[in-house]
Amino acid sequence: MNRFALHICIIFAFLVAFSQAVFAQTPELVPPEYRVKIDAVDMSNAPDIRIRATFLDKSSRPVEPDEITAINIYADGDLVTANPKKVALGSKSSKIPIDLALVIPISQRFTDNDLDIIRSSLDNVIGHVRPEDADTKVKIKDKFPGDRVAGLFDDGRAINIAPLGKAGDVADLLKATKPQGQPSFLYSSLEKAIDMMSISAGERRNARRAIILVTDAFDSYSYRKDDVQRQINDMYQLAKEAGVSIFVVMYKPYISSLIPLFEGLSRKTGGTYRYASVANQISTGINTAWGEIFGELVIDFRHPGLRIGQEVTYQIEVATPASGLVKSDKFKPYVVQDLKFNWKLFFIVLGIIVAVIIVTVIVLVILHKRKKRKEAEEAEREEQIIQEKIERGEVCPKCRRTMLPEWKECMFCAREAAEEITRQKAENRQKALEEAEKKGIKLEGRICPKCNRTMMPQWKECLFCKAGIGTDAPAPKGIGPRAQNKKKDEPAAGRICPVCKRPMRPHWTTCLYCEADAANRPAVAPAPAKQQQPAAQAQRICPTCGRPMKAHWDICLYCEANRSRQ
Repeated sequence: MNRFALHICIIFAFLVAFSQAVFAQTPELVPPEYRVKIDAVDMSNAPDIRIRATFLDKSSRPVEPDEITAINIYADGDLVTANPKKVALGSKSSKIPIDLALVIPISQRFTDNDLDIIRSSLDNVIGHVRPEDADTKVKIKDKFPGDRVAGLFDDGRAINIAPLGKAGDVADLLKATKPQGQPSFLYSSLEKAIDMMSISAGERRNARRAIILVTDAFDSYSYRKDDVQRQINDMYQLAKEAGVSIFVVMYKPYISSLIPLFEGLSRKTGGTYRYASVANQISTGINTAWGEIFGELVIDFRHPGLRIGQEVTYQIEVATPASGLVKSDKFKPYVVQDLKFNWKLFFIVLGIIVAVIIVTVIVLVILHKRKKRKEAEEAEREEQIIQEKIERGEVCPKCRRTMLPEWKECMFCAREAAEEITRQKAENRQKALEEAEKKGIKLEGRICPKCNRTMMPQWKECLFCKAGIGTDAPAPKGIGPRAQNKKKDEPAAGRICPVCKRPMRPHWTTCLYCEADAANRPAVAPAPAKQQQPAAQAQRICPTCGRPMKAHWDICLYCEANRSRQ
């Protein structure tokens, strides 16, 4: 039994030792997963949003944009867009340069092993820096001349500085710097690095400026919390003015109460804060910080439907064939302060509308010309057909109306002519009445209502209509030249006007032609009258209206009464 218990204890001890061997591995031996993090959200041009994020692989190196297969943007858990515009800062395809300052203490507070790990990490950073274009001899603002690196290495006695320039100079200075003493000049080194970044802001406005600070939070002259807080606040103001992001790697802090101050400095300037308890974690922190600087993603997209005062929380999701979907944590909520008018979209829409209007007008003009040409051709064909019918006698050449085959002339034109005569007589009567009223003459009762002629004052009836003189109005039988039968008691001899020499009727006291007084004039024998032609050859008279008809008329065109030619 004791032997069995001993075997159980040995097996248990073996399992415990094996599990410790497996799970006690350092983090460097187990490669971390892909990770993505939102660094900042720019809503100054809302609804056009810009997100600055970091997407690193398992080796803490930035992922090239060509390897990214998808980027999804979420707002408050809802998908906003799956096709944003992306640019990776520091990648080979990027045209945005980087100005980097490395602030590293090389003092006796660090062991030789710690310094070797730090130098290896810095060599990795310097090796990734893109060289300056050899053809670029003159520094031009906002033009890509390559990345620049500065080194500020504190050896415990002085600050060894390699100004912004080639990465090789920084690598040479790093190899030459040896620990000389215990104290460090933390805030002086940081202030000099920020001054370099301020000068860089004037030289290259489009460059990204960052500082990697490795520290134990100890300064030779400022170690009390109040003094450190004042120094940190001054560094923050300078970094904010220069647009510098500070990435802090804290290694075994000398005073643990100072950690929140350095963490706040990194967060407020747009950098990150990492704590390292062993030397290997310093290397990881430096590599990760450089990956976030060198490989930051700039994601531009449009967020429609935003309202002023709305609170929005963004989250991104990035995918590669190797990593799958990697989702970031939700960023802090932002409140929409203002919305910019999208002038670019406005002019695009306006241009499309103007183009559509111009095209429409051109098409309408072309169609209108074709329509007019077609109408002209049809009118020409119709005119040709009508002319052919006129030549054949099927259409009246005056009113263009169809004529019957038996018509000698157009009955429509004749009827309209008669109606026009009647209308003209009515207008003449009205005109005569108006003119007489203007002159103060009363013509009421003196204008014949039938023939519209002025009657003499002594006339009791219109002798013009009665006698049929100068009018087409019908006359009673036995009066006027239209009479077909003479009265038996009418004398053969007629009266002649002494003035105009025209024949007068026996009952006339005044010549109706020249209005001469013929009451007491002697009668003069008229000239022998011409022999009247037989009634059959005389004018045809309508039996209804009494108007003369032409020989070829089948109906009276004045009253439309039927009358045969017989």
